Amino acid sequence: MLDAGPVTVNQYLQLPPREDDLTDELIEGEVVLPPMRTVSHAGVVMRVLRHLGRLELSGYATAGRFGCILGEYSLLSPDVAAMRFDRWQNVPEDEYFTGSPELVVEVSSFCNPKALQKTAVYLEYGAEAVWIVYPKTRTVLVHDADGQHESRMGETVSFQGVTIEVAAIFQDL
Repeated sequence: MLDAGPVTVNQYLQLPPREDDLTDELIEGEVVLPPMRTVSHAGVVMRVLRHLGRLELSGYATAGRFGCILGEYSLLSPDVAAMRFDRWQNVPEDEYFTGSPELVVEVSSFCNPKALQKTAVYLEYGAEAVWIVYPKTRTVLVHDADGQHESRMGETVSFQGVTIEVAAIFQDL
C-alpha cells in the first residue's frame, strides 16, 4: 500500500504486477491506465515505425512500447520513439531507458487528457520533438523548440531529415 501523495519511480517499480495484464504508466507521481489501444492505433504505430526506420541511416534507433524513466516521478512508455543509437545501445537489456528519446510519438484521442501532460514531461527531460497523432481527425500535433503546430492531410512532419506525409500515417484507415 502506498502513502498518500505522489508515487516515486522506485515505489512504482515495487508495486505488484497488474492482474489484468494491462500496462499502466507513472505520470508525475500518478499511476495512470491509458485507454485501451484500438486496431487503428496499432496501424498508425506500425506506419510511423516503418517510416521512421529511415532514421537508422542517420544513427538513430527506433522502437516502441519500452519504459523511459523521466526524473523521480515519471515512468512512461512511448508508442514510438527514436533515439541516438549510442544512447539506445548503452542501456542494459533488463533496465529502463533513462531520459527522453529525441523523438516521441504518441497516438491519442481527444478524450485522453494525459497526452499533453506526458508531452510536457518528455520535453522537460530532453525530447527534441513530440508528435501526438490523432487518428479521428487525421492530424499530427507537433511540439518542438519552435512551439507547437498542427500538421494535416496534405502536409508533412519531419525529424532529423526524415519527412513523412501525414496522409501516409493514416493510409488505409
